[in-house]
Amino acid sequence: MPVKILIPYNFTVNDNIAIDFVGRRYGERKKVEITLFHGFTPVPEFDPRNNPIMGKVIHNTAYLRVRQEEEKQALETARQALMTHGFAGHHIHCLYRPIGNDIADDIIRLWKTGKFDVVVLSRNPGNIINYFSRSISKRVTRHVEGGIGVHIVN
Repeated sequence: MPVKILIPYNFTVNDNIAIDFVGRRYGERKKVEITLFHGFTPVPEFDPRNNPIMGKVIHNTAYLRVRQEEEKQALETARQALMTHGFAGHHIHCLYRPIGNDIADDIIRLWKTGKFDVVVLSRNPGNIINYFSRSISKRVTRHVEGGIGVHIVN
């Protein structure tokens, strides 16, 4: 039975450290399945109806769509990085999907439904948002149940 690893990925330097950690820690094993997950805020659809303000909004949403394509490519680059550690390409899955209510809840729901054995989280030290809310890694580890391993890399 393969070890199933979930790596939430947000295109930061620490996320790349998580990729390297997984490569060093699990690269020698033959039966490993990895899922890279990125949750994004969906771009809303607009009907401009000859409204100049809405035209500007549509221009901005077009930029966001281009940015999402860049993120998909960056996720594929992370997949390639895992392959350089010796993981088979068909055992590395990329999930790029809209955030539900909250990214931490989405990660928890994903590892529960996907029956992952390991979750590898990275922290963003110094992130100002952590002063006002719990970090994602703290929220996810609070919900860990027996049988799953959690690695938090810095």
